[in-house]
Amino acid sequence: MTEAQLAALKPLLAEYNIELATDGTTITHVNGHNAQLDVTGYMPDQLINVVLEIIGTDLRAALFKKMHE
Repeated sequence: MTEAQLAALKPLLAEYNIELATDGTTITHVNGHNAQLDVTGYMPDQLINVVLEIIGTDLRAALFKKMHE
């Protein structure tokens, strides 16, 4: 991905309440999680899958916590 593609993706993800913090072509945070993802090594669909995997991990942890309160 390019920096322009990443810039275009950020507001689309924000519509789904997924916040990316970036520095050039590097994603530094995904919904508050530290990250060091250089997007130049990903195709757009691959990067979306990585971001969704991070969010999925959060969701699984939240469900586990809720079920064991």
